[in-house]
Amino acid sequence: MFVQKHLFHSPKLDLDIARSIPATVGYETYGRLNAARNNAILVCHPFSASSHAAGRYGADDPSPGWWDPLIGPGKAFDTDRFFVVAVDALCNLRTHSPLVVTTGPATINPETGRPWGPDFPQITMRDNVRLQYQLITSLGIERLVCVAGPGTGGFQALEWAVTYPDMVDKVIAVATAHQAPPIFSLAVCQAGIDAIEADPDYKGGQYYDGNGPSDGLARAAFLLATLVRSDGWIADRWERKTAQGSMHPRSDRSGRFAFQAGMEQLARDRAREFDANHFIYTARAALLHDIGYANRGIEVAAQMIRAKLLLVPVVGDLLFPPENSHILAGLIRQHGGQAVVSPLESENGHTGALQDCKWLTEPITRFLRCEEMH
Repeated sequence: MFVQKHLFHSPKLDLDIARSIPATVGYETYGRLNAARNNAILVCHPFSASSHAAGRYGADDPSPGWWDPLIGPGKAFDTDRFFVVAVDALCNLRTHSPLVVTTGPATINPETGRPWGPDFPQITMRDNVRLQYQLITSLGIERLVCVAGPGTGGFQALEWAVTYPDMVDKVIAVATAHQAPPIFSLAVCQAGIDAIEADPDYKGGQYYDGNGPSDGLARAAFLLATLVRSDGWIADRWERKTAQGSMHPRSDRSGRFAFQAGMEQLARDRAREFDANHFIYTARAALLHDIGYANRGIEVAAQMIRAKLLLVPVVGDLLFPPENSHILAGLIRQHGGQAVVSPLESENGHTGALQDCKWLTEPITRFLRCEEMH
C-alpha cells in the first residue's frame, strides 16, 4: 500500500490558553471516503511518531508505518471498508524529517519571519484534537466511526470522546490513560524537559542559529527509549557483557555493559531526528493531559462520553499501568456508558502497543463489528 503526504492549513486555531495561531500539519489517508462520508476513522500517533501510520512512500521505503499490521485491506482497520486518516501533531518531535509537516517552535512565526522558538504558545492534547476536528470537517465528514491511538495518541482519542461526544461512535485507546500517570509525567516528560534545559547549548530555547542542545536532547531521548521498553526486551537484544571497545564496568567508571551502550546509541540516533523545543512542548502537553480538566473532573467527563470505548492496556507497561484503564472503564459503566477492557500480553513493555500490535487485530475487528466483548 503506497501512500503520500497531504497538507492541511488552519488560518486560525484557538488554543486552550486563549490564544490563536495559524497551523499547518501533514496528514495521510488510507482507503476511500464513501459517498455518504460516514466510513471515516481517525488514528492519532504516539509521542515520537508521525502521521505515517501505515503503508510505504515507495518501493524503496525501508519500513512501513507504525501501525501497518492493523491498517490496510482486510486488516483490523479494513481499508476496503473504512477511510482512515492520520495527522501529524503540533510540535511533532520529528520536525527535521522531510516527511513530517508540523507547526511548532522550530517553524517560522509569520509575524517575525524567524523560528518561533520559546515564543510559541504552550499547546495541549486538546488543541491537537481541535486541529484534527478542523481537518476532518474540511473533508466533509460529520461523524467518525472511530478514533483510535496508542500512548499519547490514546490521550487524543479519549479527548475526542469528551470534547466532541456527538461526533464519535467508538474510541480505541491503547496503552494510555485518561490523565497523564505520575511516573510518565516525572520520568519521561519532566525529566526529559529538565535534561534539555540543563544543557548550556539550549540557550533558553533560542538555539536555532547554532547547534542546539544535542547532549540534553540525547539524555531526554534516552529516558524515553528506556522507559517505554522492558527488561526482557533490553536483555534479549544486548547480553550482560562488556560493550565493544569499552573497559569492564567493574574496572573503570567509564566502562559500559553492552545494554548500556546499546540503549545510549539508540537514543542518540533517535535524538538526531528530534528538535529540542518540540520535545519540550510535546512533553509538556503530555504532562498536562487530563480529560477531566475544565470538565469539572474525571467523574463528570466520564458522564460526557457517549462513544463506546475499547481500552487496551499493555500488561507490564511501566508508564501506563492497566489499572488506569479499569478505573476509567468503571467510571463510564457506573454512569451508564459502554467500555470494555481487553489487556494485551506483551514482553515489550509500553512499546508492545506497536511491536505486538498484530495481536490487537481480533479485539479491534470484533469491536468495530459491534460483536460482544467481555
